[in-house]
Amino acid sequence: MQNHTDRNYNKSNSSFLKQSTSILVISLIISLSSCCGLNTEVDYQYSDVIINRIDVCGKTTFHYQNGNNKNIGKIWVKYSGINDGFSGYLVFKENGKVQLISGDGYFQSENIDTTLFEYKRIYSYNRPKNGKNVCEIQLSSRYEKEANISQETDIEITYRIDDNEWW
Repeated sequence: MQNHTDRNYNKSNSSFLKQSTSILVISLIISLSSCCGLNTEVDYQYSDVIINRIDVCGKTTFHYQNGNNKNIGKIWVKYSGINDGFSGYLVFKENGKVQLISGDGYFQSENIDTTLFEYKRIYSYNRPKNGKNVCEIQLSSRYEKEANISQETDIEITYRIDDNEWW
């Protein structure tokens, strides 16, 4: 015959195992559903200048490239959560300079040569006019692609999107 304390011990032990299992299952779901395995690359080319965009795990980085300059710094934006992201524009100048302008997103830069590549924060009413040297950038490459198709731009945009991308 089992006494009263043994039954209480078995009940609390069983409850602990159920809670531990629930926590483990939730942790696995969260870690397996993260976007860290996804990778998107986009090239924006105007004349001989290319801005290479790389999206990996909550961070998008923009790199300037032309024939002479391979590493002149980078501009990046980090995001997380459902209401986070970025949008803006790339404006290619005739002298080879590119401006990344945005009012939406927390952009940062490192080791940047501002004579060739710069970030500028703007208000939405100061956005650039659509033109041959302007294209939109957005966190969602699908929506960005739709927006840029409807504009008449001379910027050649090449998307290399991971097949598992969900946005």
